[in-house]
Amino acid sequence: MAFKFSLGAAKGNKPQQNAKAKAEEEAKALEEKLALEKVMADFEEEHNGKNSILGEAERDHRDEEDVFVPTGSKRHFTGRQRSMKSGPGTLEPEPLDGFPRPGGPGRLAPPSQPRFGGGFPTAPAALEGPRQADNVYTTLVAKASNLPPNIDPRRVEELFADFPSLKVTKVEKIPPGGPATKSRPSATMKVVFDKSAVARDLDDVMMKLNDKKYLGRGYYLHLDRYLGGKAADTAQVKEPFGARWQAPEVVKGYAPPPDLGGGNRDGPREDRDQLIVTANLPPDMSMLRLIHQTIEGVILGGVEFEAALMNDPQVQDEERFAWLYDQKHPLNRYYRWRMHQVVCDTSNSEIFENYGLWNGPTEPLADEFADSLGAFDPADDDSDSDEEEQKPQHKPLPIGDNYPGRVDNGYGILDPRSRAMLLWLLTSLPPGSIVIDDIAAISVFAVEHAAAGMNEVVDILLDNVVNPFQLTDANPRNRPTELEGKDDVRRPDVRQVTLNAIRIVHDVLFTTSKESGVAYKYRLAIGTQLLERKIFEHLEQLPAQLEMGRMTERSYRDEVNVILKVWEDESFFEKATLERLEEVFNARERQREQDEHERKVAERRKRKAAPKAATATKAEGMKEDDEEDMEVETAQTPDEQVEDASVQIPETLGAVVESTDAAPPTAGPKPEPEEHAAATATSPSRAAVPDEIPGETAAARARRLRPKAEDMFASDEE
Repeated sequence: MAFKFSLGAAKGNKPQQNAKAKAEEEAKALEEKLALEKVMADFEEEHNGKNSILGEAERDHRDEEDVFVPTGSKRHFTGRQRSMKSGPGTLEPEPLDGFPRPGGPGRLAPPSQPRFGGGFPTAPAALEGPRQADNVYTTLVAKASNLPPNIDPRRVEELFADFPSLKVTKVEKIPPGGPATKSRPSATMKVVFDKSAVARDLDDVMMKLNDKKYLGRGYYLHLDRYLGGKAADTAQVKEPFGARWQAPEVVKGYAPPPDLGGGNRDGPREDRDQLIVTANLPPDMSMLRLIHQTIEGVILGGVEFEAALMNDPQVQDEERFAWLYDQKHPLNRYYRWRMHQVVCDTSNSEIFENYGLWNGPTEPLADEFADSLGAFDPADDDSDSDEEEQKPQHKPLPIGDNYPGRVDNGYGILDPRSRAMLLWLLTSLPPGSIVIDDIAAISVFAVEHAAAGMNEVVDILLDNVVNPFQLTDANPRNRPTELEGKDDVRRPDVRQVTLNAIRIVHDVLFTTSKESGVAYKYRLAIGTQLLERKIFEHLEQLPAQLEMGRMTERSYRDEVNVILKVWEDESFFEKATLERLEEVFNARERQREQDEHERKVAERRKRKAAPKAATATKAEGMKEDDEEDMEVETAQTPDEQVEDASVQIPETLGAVVESTDAAPPTAGPKPEPEEHAAATATSPSRAAVPDEIPGETAAARARRLRPKAEDMFASDEE
């Protein structure tokens, strides 16, 4: 069986078929168009409106005649007319910038200009005029949010004054978009930087200022890169007081109780989500004390006290009161919950109606209202063994409890009973020198409370160095009622008690460095507090305050320097910290020793220079006399020299000359004057000089026998 077909015939019939199909489509489109126009005309007649169903004036159909139809390779990208058909792809997406568009939600928003016609671009985009909006992809723009509502744009510009690489050129306020939020009002600014600004510099600024720069009244600066108005808003909508929707916990394994839907199979179960507000304890003792003081002030002074506190300019600028202005702040939640618990004393957990249930801390404060040692709750001896076996575990931060400026140390809070125990250990030490056994209990206490009040333990130990507790009323032996009638009471020495306090700190460092767990954090905490509280500046000034003697001060400084040397050998702190402590404590003493050494050297040089100056002056006078004698000898005859010898001889040697001239030449020893005898006795070489030389004149003999300076000061050289 054979088949015959012609390729030419098929090729010739194909255009005819395409032309026929095209004609049918055009006829069908025309019918639809006429039907649509008829429906629209009837609709407009019925409603007597001048606008179309799309919300804007009907366009002239003559615009369709001016449609630009590309030809060539771009002919497939011609414009298509809109139709009223529904289906996938016929609805435009909702705008992302949050601003409303003309038309109802889910309706087709008409374009601002005809899609086809005169508005169709006929030239490249580069030939068009510049756009008014900033190009966020070529210009560095930042978005500063969470600002006070009435903030001045100049203040926003001043926030970047410390960063010269980011020069601000324009600051604009961004209008709020979307529905109104339930949070407190805040402003958002768009900050435009100069063209020379680099994105890396902005990233560095964001790392330093983002959620860290406090602007007052509970506002912290939040910085982001501005990506234009079409960027999606990722901010989460928060409920009042930071409440969260939670599902009720249902214990499985048995039928639910009636309040959860049990007992009635036909009725619906009450297991829908509930709005829960969680209030937890502050992480540090200073903040807990501040909140409790504020609660006490409100209880005593009423709501006017809180209003006056919030309107105080100093309070508005202090960061520690940021929680007072933000109702969603975790510390504000604890403040509201604790005040309601103290004032109302009710079991109702709904503080504000229709704003959720409030859950407070799971563990109450121990001995919160204890005002004396006898008011402490009785200790539970059975739980001691269990606490020794269980090590402190790390507790994760609850959701929603993080906030800017939070003290994230995990050191815990020291309860009143433990604080009283530590003070008793410090005041019960001997007033004199102590040994290692006396302070062992304090080091053990510090190790046990490494995760339950480390900051307070460090503060108490360093307070004991500056102001020893043994010298205060905390020591029962210092109370006047017990000192009356006792004359033999030994009062502690301030110098010795201070040395004992620094030895306690040293033992705590040495002990905790060998322990496991979180005890190693004592080194960092103590090193930081030693510098911030200037402990060694106080130790350096103590000798002058107590007017110590020279020997007492030297022994005191030696003991402190021995402790510093051990810290350096054991590497308890960083090298820079150790150098700082050693420099602060020994700088003045080294300067004083250097000044003393320089003074002694100057005095020694002065003593040596005084005889030499006197000798030089005397030698100059003698040299002048010699020159005069030489002139006389050359001008006179020998007989005249003999006659005038007494005139030319200096007065200091007149006695010597007269004795030598008047004495007759005898065989026995001639008597010598006292000065000549002393010079002869001090200088052995001088005794060997002959008294008379044949043919020597009297003036020459006197000049020869004159004592020399080196003979006069021979004893000093020896």
